[in-house]
Amino acid sequence: MNQRFSRLATTAALSGSLLLALAPTVGAWGGDDGGSWGGYGGVRAASYINPDTGAATANPDVDPASSCFRPDQFDRQALSPAGTATNNVHNDACFLDSRGNKVDGPASFQSTGVGFISACPDPDGAGPKIAILSDTNGDGRKDLCFQSGYQQKGTAGDFEFHARLNNVTMNGTQTVVWCSDNDRNGCSDESIKDTIRIEWGTGSSYWGR
Repeated sequence: MNQRFSRLATTAALSGSLLLALAPTVGAWGGDDGGSWGGYGGVRAASYINPDTGAATANPDVDPASSCFRPDQFDRQALSPAGTATNNVHNDACFLDSRGNKVDGPASFQSTGVGFISACPDPDGAGPKIAILSDTNGDGRKDLCFQSGYQQKGTAGDFEFHARLNNVTMNGTQTVVWCSDNDRNGCSDESIKDTIRIEWGTGSSYWGR
């Protein structure tokens, strides 16, 4: 009887090893094991609001330490004056492996609710990486920013993904999901993702700049 259980245990161990060998790698942006982690020993999506400390767009309602490792994911923001991006919000994001290293890969910011994506910068200027900003539902507001990889320009912000969000017309909530997006069609069919939220409005309860 002991020999039988020993054979079963050996078979189970070999089967487990085979499953791990056949599992998708991080580079393939494989499945999800719950939350925003993906793949076997894979990556985690981390999206945050950048406080823009010291810049003209400095955002006093955001944690000054906000980052991929300590994300502030909520903002109350005043509407921008019509025709301007005065109060635009800076959304940054990273893919992090299990050791906290930043990982590259195709990704999208997808906006729903009020507001729009006002900037979707090319990750490397004249290099091979691309950025595509589009209006997927035809309402006149840009709502999807696809970037083929993280920023690589030799400047601050490298190895992260960047977008700007703005609103000039309507009080309400803007939800922005950021995700791995090999097929460039947004985040609804993706599992490696993270979310920020902005409450846009007017009056003394909203921060201006």
